[in-house]
Amino acid sequence: MDVAFDMLQARAAYRGANASDAYRTQQVLTESPERLVLMVYDYVIAGCNLKDKTKASRGLAELIDALDFSQGDIAIGLLRLYQYAMDKVREGDFDGAISVIRPLRDTWGATLRKRSGAPQVAG
Repeated sequence: MDVAFDMLQARAAYRGANASDAYRTQQVLTESPERLVLMVYDYVIAGCNLKDKTKASRGLAELIDALDFSQGDIAIGLLRLYQYAMDKVREGDFDGAISVIRPLRDTWGATLRKRSGAPQVAG
């Protein structure tokens, strides 16, 4: 996903390449699509916490691009939520965007943990 690579490039440019950057690159390249979606949710939330419109918007755009509209109403519902969050980011209402994205991220994470059999941990 472009956002994940942007995260890696920005971090490398800021701090220089190091072992953690190499690990993160490897993690992005080997993660499942489901885990990458979770990473993008985290990216959007981090952008909102930093009040970084560009970062939050890029993450939301990535989530929109990843939608599979053959899934019908679910994808359309997510599109509407992502667009609403995008509007909130553009308005500078980062808390409003987080209020939409955080529950989606938490639900997605809980579903992944349940599928993998990992213990439920509040995030």
